[in-house]
Amino acid sequence: MASPLNEDIPTNRTFDLIDNVRVLDPATFEAQAATADGLVVRCPEHGEKRKVKAEPCFPVTDWGCFVVFTDEEGEELGVIEDIRALEPSSREAVAHELDNRHFLPVITRVINISREFHMPIWEVETDRGPRTFTCKGRRSAQRMGSGRFYVRDADGNGYLIPDVQELDAVSRRLIETNT
Repeated sequence: MASPLNEDIPTNRTFDLIDNVRVLDPATFEAQAATADGLVVRCPEHGEKRKVKAEPCFPVTDWGCFVVFTDEEGEELGVIEDIRALEPSSREAVAHELDNRHFLPVITRVINISREFHMPIWEVETDRGPRTFTCKGRRSAQRMGSGRFYVRDADGNGYLIPDVQELDAVSRRLIETNT
């Protein structure tokens, strides 16, 4: 029996994102903070749902864009393309939920990058305080375009530099010589 992985993939195959993703209307979508259980949301498509999780589809590139909402059974309610389109109290509730679910400190200064056993050790200041972390190798720091940098430590935690050019000269030099 031939494996389906060995079959040729048609090159004319297309994927229509709008047909395959349920996009929620920010004008009719309401969210409010609940306890540790997540959000309470109201929308015409689903009525009221409790214990809803909000998670970014693309957390590194555009925080607050393409946020997926799932209920407590794991069923996807849909996606909000940009939380900035939500009414202010809903936007605040969703932003708070995203911050609680996705810890992505922003590096504001690089103090030092040393090496131990070929593994980079970053000593940094972040928007959430000072951090020292070890990376698995040089590939743990990736350029994202538009000056963005994403660094993943050996434990799988991510750190973001929104624009390397906005860092001080010492930080920029350390990043350039060690990545």
